[in-house]
Order: sequence, then structure tokens, then C-alpha cells
Amino acid sequence: MAWGELSNITDLPHEGVSAHLEFADSGYRLFYASMTEGGQVVSMCDSELSCETQAVLDRMSDLTVVVTGAGTRQGYWVEMNPDTKMKEIYSGEIAEDATAVLERNPLGYSGDISWGVPDAVALPDGRVRIYWVEPGEGRASERIVSATSRDESGTTFELDPGFRLEGGWVDFEVLRAIDGDWLAIMSSSPETLPESPQGLFLARSADGLDWEINPESLTPSDMSYLDPTGVLEEDGTFTVVMSVAPNALGTRDYPLAQATLALK
Repeated sequence: MAWGELSNITDLPHEGVSAHLEFADSGYRLFYASMTEGGQVVSMCDSELSCETQAVLDRMSDLTVVVTGAGTRQGYWVEMNPDTKMKEIYSGEIAEDATAVLERNPLGYSGDISWGVPDAVALPDGRVRIYWVEPGEGRASERIVSATSRDESGTTFELDPGFRLEGGWVDFEVLRAIDGDWLAIMSSSPETLPESPQGLFLARSADGLDWEINPESLTPSDMSYLDPTGVLEEDGTFTVVMSVAPNALGTRDYPLAQATLALK
């Protein structure tokens, strides 16, 4: 049985990957990585997700932003470390309007080109947890790992033991982090293409560490859906933004789309 339903999937006039959505002013702020724009786009959007670019941040991808228990706006992203030539998770305070990165500090977690896509979430106790993708062994075997900050500043982390999920899951995004009632959305592996599309799936957890995934896809099979992000609305639904692509290998375009997620 499906845990939720994704409806009203509508194209947005933007193209990119690794989107991050947050509330801002009377609407939303939308971040996404764009080859066309040459970096991480920061845009202000109205309630209908009609957006205007405010800035383009360079040298980063997969940006996610949280308000820590210490009250700072802390960003987490992937950046190429020039010394190691590896992708690494960096952190730094983000300006209130999100148009500037105030500092850049590597966290010590790195990997190869197929690695990364961090998602950060503020825990109920004020600390921060980061989830990211690690390659597994064999085709479509990606797994989700995490690290939790030592305190409410969200600047130093300890790796959590084990894996959050195994078996080909990527683009992990926590939608809700409440004691005893966590909810996440993620994509299936792109390594099943072109036989099977990437779809979006829900997972639940009591503590954000041990997860149960629903095997029923939220999305149709005529296209691939990836890199989901979302916010909880006052009516209990989630506004979700994702990238969409054809079910094909090789170079693809990634138009963004929005949808409404209602839980059952």
C-alpha cells in the first residue's frame, strides 16, 4: 500500500539538478545547480513557484541549508578539494538572503565523482545530521550514510555507524524530523537505466537512523524523477520540487518540476 500520493506534477521554467527548497518571505527560496548558469542558482519564488534569480554561487553543488540549534543558517555542499582532487563535503554560514557564502570549511568526508548529494536536517535536539550517497558493490547498489554534529553549531561531525539504507537509493531528503515520526523522500538508482526509470519513494523512521522504505513508486514510469526536495505546508501536504529526465543513458536535459505530496 502506498504511503502517499504525488499529484499535480507541473513543469517549471528552469533546468537543473540537486534542488533545495525552503520558505522565504511570502513564498519560497529555491536553490539548484545549473550548467547553463554556471553554478548554484539562488532564486526567490512566489507562492506559485514563479522564480527570479538572485545570485549564482560558484565552486559548489548540492547545496542544502538548515537553521541550526545555535540559530545560524548553515550550508552544506559538495566542492572539489584542489589538494586531493576529490569531491568533499564543505560547510559554512550562509548569508541571511542566501546570496553569499560567509566561509568554506571541509568536513573531512570525501569520495569520487559518483559520490555526494548531501542533505542536512536539524534534529529535534538542535544538532544537525547530514545524509549522503556512497557507491556500493555492483550495479545499482548505492547506499545512504550519515554523520551527526557534536553540538548545536553544526560544524563538527561524527560518522554514524552502519548504513541508513542499502540497495540502490540516492538523492535522500528528509521531509520531516519529529521524534518518533521521521519522513524522507529519495530516488532509485540511475544505474537501472534504460530498463527501469528512476522513481521517487518514501521512507519512515523513528529516529532518523533506522529506515523502512515503501517499495511503491510515487511517480509514473514514462520519465525518470530524481533529486527531490520539499517543504511541509500548513495544510499538511508537502510542496515537492524535483528534476525530470527521459529514461535514457548518456547526456540528458533536467527540467525542474513541482508537485504536491499528500500522505495517506
